[in-house]
Amino acid sequence: MKRDLQLALVLASMILISGVNADFWGSSIGTNSTYWSIYRQSVNISFNLSSSVEGTISPVDFRGRSIQPYYSNYADLGANDVRLRERTYAKEGKYKSEEETKLLSAIGNEILIDMVKPSGTDVYTINYREAWPVLLTSNKTMRYSGQGINDRDFGGNNLDFIGSNLLYNPELAKERRALLWLRSMNATVIATDNAILSADFKPTKYLGYLIRTHTTGIADFRFRQTSASYDPKRRTYPPIGEGAERYYGNFNIGRLIEMRSTFENVTYNETWLPCEYCGWADMYPDDRKKLEVDCIFNCSCPY
Repeated sequence: MKRDLQLALVLASMILISGVNADFWGSSIGTNSTYWSIYRQSVNISFNLSSSVEGTISPVDFRGRSIQPYYSNYADLGANDVRLRERTYAKEGKYKSEEETKLLSAIGNEILIDMVKPSGTDVYTINYREAWPVLLTSNKTMRYSGQGINDRDFGGNNLDFIGSNLLYNPELAKERRALLWLRSMNATVIATDNAILSADFKPTKYLGYLIRTHTTGIADFRFRQTSASYDPKRRTYPPIGEGAERYYGNFNIGRLIEMRSTFENVTYNETWLPCEYCGWADMYPDDRKKLEVDCIFNCSCPY
């Protein structure tokens, strides 16, 4: 029965080698009773978006008909499981928003894999090392007054996430700032022919999310930070912390959430990230002090 595990490991090595200069790689390990897999996808990219919208959402006459007015916006951006999604739908009313979003990612570093099986034992240890970094920042302000607006927001970073749903608001004001970065990823699987004994997924990452909002409808906020240890029976990584909140009515709400993990086993090339990238210095001084990530952008971070 060792052949199945060995074949899976050989196939994993082939996928990794062929994907070194591409934008994806994957690996899977199957035993007699359990299964584990990983898939990573990224790209060499620099993306910048600045937008400003201000106006009145009002009916439009077209060929003798009055067309019902609305405003709609959808965005989905990400690399290597660092992602930002937002969707806005507004009925008749006054709307104003400003947004700046920037993404930087790189895949120039080689993927490393090694397997160890001590003599006289049937236990395999497989290690993966990846340094495909990503930096994603997004700042947005919005004001609306009218018949109703729905605004959804989601930020995720390698199994961790933060999100908000602001629904059925006749009056809405929102300021959102998000910072997400991924530095590297390490994974270790220990297995025999019969079962996976343990599996750890260990990205070095940060997710910071600041929101201030005045809401007059429904406001949902949720977050989850995920454990590095895999549960082979459920084929999932259980959360180590999660929460959900819901508000009905007229509220002024402020939230600042940070999630960070550090697992350093790779040599990292710093040249991909320019100093003072994305204008972090423009944030409010109190917010920068709370987030404690200015060193990322002035190149003084020791990690």
